[in-house]
Amino acid sequence: MKTRAFCCIVVCALCWTQSVRGQTGLYEFTTIAGLAGKTGPTDGTNDGARFNAPGDLALDASGNLYISDILNHTIRRISAQGTNWVVTTIAGSAGNHGYADGTNTDAQFDHPNGITIDHEGNLFVADHYNHTIRKISPEGTNWVVTTIAGLPPTHGSADGTNSDARFWSPTGIAVDDNRNLFVVDTVNFTVRKVTEEGTNWVVTTVAGFALAYGFVDATNSDAQFDYPYGIAAGGTNQLFVSDWGNHAIREISAIGKEWVVTTMAGSGDIGSSDGAGSFATFNFPNGICTDSAGNVYVSDQSNDTIRKLVPTNGTWISSTIAGKALQAGTSDGLGSDVRFKHPWGVAVNSAGDLFVTDYGNQTIRKGVFRPALRMAMAARQLVLSWPTAATLFTLETSTSPDPSAAWLPVTNAPVTNGLNFLLPIQPTSAPAFYRLQRR
Repeated sequence: MKTRAFCCIVVCALCWTQSVRGQTGLYEFTTIAGLAGKTGPTDGTNDGARFNAPGDLALDASGNLYISDILNHTIRRISAQGTNWVVTTIAGSAGNHGYADGTNTDAQFDHPNGITIDHEGNLFVADHYNHTIRKISPEGTNWVVTTIAGLPPTHGSADGTNSDARFWSPTGIAVDDNRNLFVVDTVNFTVRKVTEEGTNWVVTTVAGFALAYGFVDATNSDAQFDYPYGIAAGGTNQLFVSDWGNHAIREISAIGKEWVVTTMAGSGDIGSSDGAGSFATFNFPNGICTDSAGNVYVSDQSNDTIRKLVPTNGTWISSTIAGKALQAGTSDGLGSDVRFKHPWGVAVNSAGDLFVTDYGNQTIRKGVFRPALRMAMAARQLVLSWPTAATLFTLETSTSPDPSAAWLPVTNAPVTNGLNFLLPIQPTSAPAFYRLQRR
């Protein structure tokens, strides 16, 4: 899908008139798979596919999406084919919860939840009610499921190797640049690390103390969480956690051999306020991801919104980028006009496009950033600029705002930033329209 944003200037002989839509841009969301309110296990294209409580999601290097379809007990793949999105089931047996390693639909899960993918294309799943961590490896056209840590159906909090380790309803999972796995062990109120050592997987606890819940910033086991749900890796030494029960977003930093937990945003109180640090409030935040610029995105589940956290001068500034607090719905659209119903997973690709599993609507949504052109007049010159975050766009002009009209490039190649463009202009009654077009 191409990205465009419109800005127009109308010039007449007697006056200068200008209008700008937006300031920095908005996310425009569309539904790419599933049909709101319709559940099922059906594979298919676009709204012909069906889900049953889609949970977390992950993106591979080719842009394919992988979804944990919680109540179908399956793992689904969504691939872009032209302008369509094709959904297939790669592992698990729809409607049959259980536990079995195996290939494709011979494998079984029990409420699979968190999902992540490494650089080699292997998927890792937090199998919530089996209290295990599963690996799904592509082998030719097949997907082979194995259990790498935990022992179903036994729950516990023990660190250890392979099946000697114990989890209790793990939810979120992330992989760092060194292929270490990090798991939010939700009912244990801890964050665990799963490290591959030869043919084994070794589980350790990096933050929190089993069964001790609270809201404490501290180091290692002195830190406390309250039903942590989502986790994202910001590299090799930084983790981000959506602390569901504390209505907060936490950061875990590796400093030497210690893991230091701090609160990025949220105060422990329910709310929907944007702002800096603890002045921002959340309402049971769930899915979480980070982009290459270090920004963090969160599905604020019970607010039915998507939030963005930006590091600014040593603090985190939270803003609502899609949806409107406490107004659930199904609408596609721009910014606050979008409606979600308990969004769950969130992921971002290299282009900055967001993907959201809309848990309550049984759909998958895509958000594309629509940058707004900023405009000023100076000495009979039109000054056009746009946010530096909106990269690789071509500035185009036309005498009509119709997308099907002839649009001519102002710049000969995509531009990597939104520095000012100075365009000479003379008073005329003919309108001139400008847009940004992603190439």
